[in-house]
Amino acid sequence: MRRIKDLDIDELHEIVERVKALRSEGHSYGRIVGMISDEYNLKLSKATVIRWCKGTHSPFNKIRAIHSDPSPELSYVIGVYLGDGSVHRKSNGRYLIKLKVIDREFAEAFANALEKLGIRATVGFERDSTRVDRFYVEGSNKTMFQLLSGPWERLFSLAGEYPAQFLKGFFDSEGFPVISAGRTFTVQVAAVNSDLVVLGFIRKLLETLGISSKISKLYSKGHRVVIRGEEYSSNVDMFILWISRFGDVMRFAKEIGFTARRKEAKLRRAIELKLHYPDGKAVRLWHEEYKRGSRGYVPRANLFKPLLNSQREGAAGGSWPSPGGVWYGKDTREKEG
Repeated sequence: MRRIKDLDIDELHEIVERVKALRSEGHSYGRIVGMISDEYNLKLSKATVIRWCKGTHSPFNKIRAIHSDPSPELSYVIGVYLGDGSVHRKSNGRYLIKLKVIDREFAEAFANALEKLGIRATVGFERDSTRVDRFYVEGSNKTMFQLLSGPWERLFSLAGEYPAQFLKGFFDSEGFPVISAGRTFTVQVAAVNSDLVVLGFIRKLLETLGISSKISKLYSKGHRVVIRGEEYSSNVDMFILWISRFGDVMRFAKEIGFTARRKEAKLRRAIELKLHYPDGKAVRLWHEEYKRGSRGYVPRANLFKPLLNSQREGAAGGSWPSPGGVWYGKDTREKEG
C-alpha cells in the first residue's frame, strides 16, 4: 500500500480535496481513512485526516513550489534529462536532479534553467582519477523529480511547447559536430542515444523546424567499446541520429546550436570554411587550425585564423551569421568520429 511520500503533487492535491469532500458529506474520520484506502490504495492515519480537515496542517508545507507549466526553461531541462541528466531519490528524503559534464558553460546553463524554475542548484567541480574531471550540478525538488521520472508522454508533451529549447538541451547532452576533412570537406551534426523512442521524437521535432535527419544503428548490445583507454562491453543497442545535408546543418546552427564553446566554435568554423572555400582549400585550412585527437578534432593552440574570402573582399554579410538565441547552457565526451 502506498504512502503520502509516494504521491506526486497533482495526486496529493486530488486526495486532500477528496478527504475534505467526504468529511463535508458527513463521513467519520475513521470511515474516510477506509474509503481513501480503497479508492487510492493509500495508507492514511486518522490523525492526518483530522489535521487536513481542520486545516491545522498542510501536506504541501515541505514541497517547494516550482514553475511546472510549459516554458523554455522546462523544455531545456527535459532535453538535458533525456540526454545526460539523471534523478535520484535519497534515503534522507531528498529528490535530486543531477548533471555531470566536462563543459562549464553547459553546467552553468543547466543550473540557470533549474533556478528559473524555482529549484536551488549547486554547481561544483570534481576531480576523478578514474575518469575526466567534471563540473556537476545538483538540485533537489520532489515535484521535478516526479515529473522527470514520470511517463515520457507527458515529458514529450511539455517539451514540444518549446521545441528549439528542448532540442538544445538534448543536443547539448548527446550531440556533436562531425567534420570530415579528407578529399572533400563535409559538415554534419549527430546525436547518440540508446532509446529509439527518444530519437524518434527528436527527429519529429527537428522536422517542425525544417531540419531533416535520419536514424541508424551505431552498434549492438555486447559491442566492445573503448572509453578513455578502458574497454567495455555495451549493455544496450546504440543508435545515432544524423543531420547530414549542409542546409539542414546551417539551420541547426541558426535555430539550435550548442552551448559548449568548444562544440559551437568547431561547428561555426566548419560552416564558415564550407560556405566560403572550395573543398580542397577548406580541408587545408581545417587541418591548419585543427588536429585529430583520440576523441575527434581539437583546435591547435594559439592559431591565427585567416580572413574569409568574402571578408577580405569586403562583401556584405561575409561572416557566418551567429546562431539564434542561446538560452542557457556540456557534454560527457566528444563522440565525433
